[in-house]
Amino acid sequence: MGSRFQYAMTPHIIIFLQIAHLVTGQFKIIPPDNPVIGVIGKGVTLPCQLEAKTTPERLFVQWIFIGKSQRIFVTTYDGKNKQNPISEDETYQGRTNFFQTEFNKGNMSLHLKNVMLSDEGKYTCNIFLENWYDEVVVDLNVAAKGDDTSIFLDGHVGQGIGLTCKSQGWFPEPEVVWLDSKGQTRKEKVITQRTKTSSGIFDVVTSMNLEPGSDKEVSCRIVNNLLNTVCESRVLISDVFFPSTSPWMTAFIAILCFSIAVIAAVGAKLRVNTTRRQKADFWEAQSHAVFIDVNPDCRVLELPVPGAPKVEDTSSEPAGLSSPSTVPVLVGKEGFAAGKHYWEVEVDQQQDWVLGVVREKERQEEEGTNAGEDFWALHRSQGELFSSKENSKIEKKNMSCSVIGVLLDLEEAQVKFYEAGQKNIIVKIPLSLGKEHAEMFYPFLSKEKGTVKPVCHQQKIPVPLKAL
Repeated sequence: MGSRFQYAMTPHIIIFLQIAHLVTGQFKIIPPDNPVIGVIGKGVTLPCQLEAKTTPERLFVQWIFIGKSQRIFVTTYDGKNKQNPISEDETYQGRTNFFQTEFNKGNMSLHLKNVMLSDEGKYTCNIFLENWYDEVVVDLNVAAKGDDTSIFLDGHVGQGIGLTCKSQGWFPEPEVVWLDSKGQTRKEKVITQRTKTSSGIFDVVTSMNLEPGSDKEVSCRIVNNLLNTVCESRVLISDVFFPSTSPWMTAFIAILCFSIAVIAAVGAKLRVNTTRRQKADFWEAQSHAVFIDVNPDCRVLELPVPGAPKVEDTSSEPAGLSSPSTVPVLVGKEGFAAGKHYWEVEVDQQQDWVLGVVREKERQEEEGTNAGEDFWALHRSQGELFSSKENSKIEKKNMSCSVIGVLLDLEEAQVKFYEAGQKNIIVKIPLSLGKEHAEMFYPFLSKEKGTVKPVCHQQKIPVPLKAL
């Protein structure tokens, strides 16, 4: 009986295996030979090639990111959905593309735009047909080439000269080498610092001392082994730069003056970079512009403002640190509990005004000072400018402008005041955030009608980013 059953089943098993073999033999995914390297800020293609005689139209392709602690369904193509075949995860929104025109050639690759450091990891290309499924793993390594290296003279160190080489924006952690005129690694002691920034990339600062009698041609080379790219700077140090007791002191002084001029030029460049950073900070602040509604119907508070003259004081002298008084102010209708918010106030050339931010832990309808309130203010009294820091501390600054910008930054717990015309920061005051969920922060400005007018800029200001 058992023998008959075996004879009856054998043809069916053979037929099933032959069908599976035929389906399997029709399709095959070709795996990539090596990991894919993507450069931060640029695009990269993750390969997935289906080898088939004909590719069905109703195929299903899915790319999945496999991280250390998560799986993300990056994007999916569903050939059965004619109206909306492609869907993306919000993490990759707008950054992925299929090569749909090449599907008939078996190209199921994924193009990933604007590569980020967080994109590094393993991706699987999953292909589903009616009677067939397979997947392939693609490793994506992320890299960044830093900016050009620069060598600086740090001055005399003993009988030698100190040299420093700097570069920014590397990933992964780069290799640093100092070379001589023959391209050989130098024997001097080298101190290198690779600092990992908040964005995950590395800034490099490396230094060495060049002693008299050694090879005067010096090269600083920084290497990204993943991208196989190099940034290198080279200098040739003359003997006259080294400390000398020769009678030719005049020549030495001339060289020293030249060195001072070089340092001054470098300092000027650093000041230009500082100014650019300040303007970039202002543009970033102005990108959070909001509309502030302040009018005479707003609630009036009596706030003690250090440096303000008393009402009965007829002295022409500006108020000092020891003469705090009260100033009536108007509070905005709407407050803020989180995020970043920027507004501008037109003060013209008025000699007396106050503006800033007030915290109200419990909103009350009555006028007057509330014990549950704190404030952070910029105040001008008889032409003198004051900023409130930790209640009684006053930092005095000179200023002449007509528009003041205010950034309420509840993410970094600070209030910044800007000279909007010059795009410069006047003062930064830290906030003391409490634990109450009911805390709200409201803009305020002087009560005197016609003295201060709110100016709202609601357009978004682009923040310039330096390309890697």
